[in-house]
Amino acid sequence: MANRLPLLITLAGVAVLFLSIAFVFALVVGAMFFGGIEFTGGHMDATAPALQLRLAA
Repeated sequence: MANRLPLLITLAGVAVLFLSIAFVFALVVGAMFFGGIEFTGGHMDATAPALQLRLAA
């Protein structure tokens, strides 16, 4: 079993790498179909009316 440990660690690393690449791919495909991804958490939408009011005053 001890001689299989490096193989299992390598397979686990490859699986994590594959899943991270698949996650980024899903983000890109989702951005193409759903009009982008908002990384700001909606803060820009919350401040937009305040900026408009400040410009109008």
